[in-house]
Formats: sequence, C-alpha cells, structure tokens
Amino acid sequence: MTTDPESTPDVLSFWFWFENNLHRFEHLEDQQEVLLPELGEQLQEVDEGLTYEISMPDDEGVRDLVISADGVKEAFPAVMLLIDSAPDLPGWTFTPFRQRMDLAGCALQFGEQELTPDDFYFWLQTEDGAIDLIVYVPGLTEENREAMMGASFVLLDMTLGEFDVTLKIRYIDFQPLPENPEAEDLQPLSALPDEFDALFDALNPE
Repeated sequence: MTTDPESTPDVLSFWFWFENNLHRFEHLEDQQEVLLPELGEQLQEVDEGLTYEISMPDDEGVRDLVISADGVKEAFPAVMLLIDSAPDLPGWTFTPFRQRMDLAGCALQFGEQELTPDDFYFWLQTEDGAIDLIVYVPGLTEENREAMMGASFVLLDMTLGEFDVTLKIRYIDFQPLPENPEAEDLQPLSALPDEFDALFDALNPE
C-alpha cells in the first residue's frame, strides 16, 4: 500500500488519536500491552508498511517516537507526511526513520545467541557508480535465514540509518560469517559508517 500524498485524512486521524491518548502514554510502562498494539494499528491505518519505536524518557522527561517505514521505500512518503504534520506536543519529539546509533557496548539477542555489532562483518563494493553491501552474519543458516535477516536489517538500520540503508545502497546480501573474516579482508560492522560515508562521498562529489 502506498499513501497518496494528496490524501491525508488517515494522517490527521492518527495525530488526533495520539493527542487524545497522551494521558495514557504518561503511564506507558503500565499500559504497553494494550497501548502499543493500538499505536501500531493506528499507524497501519496510514500505511500498512509503517512501524515505530518509542524511547525511554530522557533527563527532561521527553520521549521520542520514531516512525519507520521498516526499510520499505514505498512507505517513505507516509513517514514524511506524518512527521510533517506532527503537532507540537510537550514531552515528545518525532523522528522520521530509524537513525544511526552508537552501538558501542550494545548486545543484541538473535534467537538464542547474544551478539554484539563487532560479531558481524561486512564487505563494500562499487559498480557503475552504485554501492553494494554484503553483511556476514554469525550463525546464519538456511533454516534461520529469514529470522536472522530481519534482525540483521534492524541492526543495519541502527548502524547506518534507515534512510541510507534503503536509498543509498543498491544491493544488500547476507552471508554466513567465515571462520577467519580478517583473512578475507572483511571488517567489523562498527567500521561500516565511516567506510560507507567515505565511499558515498567519493561517488557523489559536490
């Protein structure tokens, strides 16, 4: 489903619902089992591809609602429509797409495995002015490929940002991690942002 930029009733309905439920979000931890599915349903009334993340309150008590297209390019206009029409609400900020994060010290659960970003490796290459990326995933098998790829895409969004992953990379593949990745000139995922930015800038000089 692709949102028609000329038609915004669902967008306005979403923000109407959100404002009218602000009092419930003040007690999110107590109501999340009911409230978060409602939030997801309201977003999918705008576009079926949309998802979200909500931060913990910062030192000033402000939460951030990240509205994501979940890497689906066709849902990007819906994200921007929602952000562009977002009301100014005390205690909230609204962010389009998953942003880059500092993953130092971060551990992620992939099925029964607990992995860090440095457990993943990558290979970048260019062809015809486009960037291709291979991510090497520890423990990847044909049996767990679908689940591991979904989780790896979220990790990739956290590493590079959803916008860059979706719009600036032509091709992404996931492969099992070799036994000795350094011997095959692979680099840990933590090095990807700097390597990607340098390569993208070289291909797109101002």
